[in-house]
Amino acid sequence: MAVHVFVGPSCPEPLVRQHHPDFVVHGPVRHGDLFPQGYSAGDVVVIVDGIYHHRLALRHKEILDALARGVTVVGAASIGALRAAELDQFGMIGVGQVYNWYRDGVFDGDDAVSVAHSETGSLAGLNVPLVNLHTAVLVAQEAGILTQQAGRGLTERMEREYYPLRTQERILAVARERGERAFADWYTACLAADPASFDQKRADALEALALAERLGSRPPGTRPPATAAGRPAQPPKACAAPAPSATSDRDWRTEYHRRWRNLFAPADPTLRHRVAHQQIFAAYFPEVWWDFLHRRAEAAGAGSPGGLRDHVLRQLGPTAARWHDDPVLRSRITTLLCPLPDLADSREADLLLRRESAEDRARVTDWLERTRHHLDAHPERSLAQISDATCARLLRLIWNVRTEAELSTECTRRGLPSLRHAAVALRPFAIGYLGSRTAQQPFGGEAGA
Repeated sequence: MAVHVFVGPSCPEPLVRQHHPDFVVHGPVRHGDLFPQGYSAGDVVVIVDGIYHHRLALRHKEILDALARGVTVVGAASIGALRAAELDQFGMIGVGQVYNWYRDGVFDGDDAVSVAHSETGSLAGLNVPLVNLHTAVLVAQEAGILTQQAGRGLTERMEREYYPLRTQERILAVARERGERAFADWYTACLAADPASFDQKRADALEALALAERLGSRPPGTRPPATAAGRPAQPPKACAAPAPSATSDRDWRTEYHRRWRNLFAPADPTLRHRVAHQQIFAAYFPEVWWDFLHRRAEAAGAGSPGGLRDHVLRQLGPTAARWHDDPVLRSRITTLLCPLPDLADSREADLLLRRESAEDRARVTDWLERTRHHLDAHPERSLAQISDATCARLLRLIWNVRTEAELSTECTRRGLPSLRHAAVALRPFAIGYLGSRTAQQPFGGEAGA
């Protein structure tokens, strides 16, 4: 059982290690960080800081996915408090005053906790987060330095400033402009005596780490305590079964969620490329995909002998069920039913790669390396510059088809819902494929070779 913490300017790594030397410390959390299988059931993840301005932020469904795997997720202080206020009803544990403020509607924008900082070197914040100013205002009101009206006016004025500009100097200037010189002098003196005087984010982060220490030492199988909102922490209901039934509540596991899992979760980072290579270049892959649909339907039906036929009957009706046994008409089924595989599920990945050879794996490595070298040598180029039309021409050549209709049908026979999806799968290999053809290297597994 391990405790992982994602921290940055709110709670620097040395401070974490000073109090909790056994914790696994990560930088600010970002999109994809919770998918890897390194987080096991029983582990605790504490989310404090995160990237969410110039890079993709941690998505809500990444947290739901971790909860569904039995990981306890705690949020506080910054993006952790935001996500906890949004997901505490699903089992995420919120800690601290900032979480309470978001939960109760005192703040509703992410700029209230936003801190500008460098991506490299020191992660020290360059501005004062609004929640810390709010803390100072509340203390000043209790001390009689500010009236409630003056405190509200100062906070509202700073809310109109772009968050990186909310520096200590700017706060003092605005306070003096508003006639609150006593507050400015008091605020300056307090911070000179203790720079963490009003650092609510830091205080909340330390509270969350202390909770994580207790959670990390609980006996195996013990449920986490109630959340700050008073609800028991438990995984989302939609995760309880392998697949939702037709009558269950709406499932949160959308295609986007599955794509994120396929990108970040597999232990082998080339797995999605290996599957894509089979889809594009293996002449036999339509048979593999048809078998995959059968096995997947059987698993969803808990071994029901009807399998894919019954699934087609339920989803598409009796006419479609008759297509099942016709080798020609079955392509209508693959056109209408084209699920996105879960490559984080080893069973599904193994089914799709069951006919992959050592030569195939070597070719994937070679072609991806050729692509990397080409793009490194030509930084002005990108795979996005390979148009869908170019991909379509290459696919017609690879699959030995001529018309748009034949191309579209072949896509779905290979588990690719559209030409756009096929182009995405092909692009990382296009440079290597064209290079191999130029060198006239035969590849026996190629469709249409």
